[in-house]
Amino acid sequence: MPKVVKIPGDMDAASMADLKTMFENLGSSSQDVVLDLSEVDFMDSSGVGGIVFLYKRLRVNGFKLRLSGAQGQVLQLLTHLRLSDLIDGGTP
Repeated sequence: MPKVVKIPGDMDAASMADLKTMFENLGSSSQDVVLDLSEVDFMDSSGVGGIVFLYKRLRVNGFKLRLSGAQGQVLQLLTHLRLSDLIDGGTP
């Protein structure tokens, strides 16, 4: 069963500084991770970088990252960057 983590707000440079330790810890987990993005209204390159970092760390250890609840600007950005295959219900 994956570990589900709800991100409590925007994923921009300021918030990612606070989320860095959590992402590092999640990257060392021994299970799949689901990031619940339902409360994230805005994401910039810092947020994308955090997701890519987490994805790579988990993948190296044989685990998967999934994203759920993405909507609005966040969903558009992830789709534009072709990260939609990480989104639950996204196109593989």
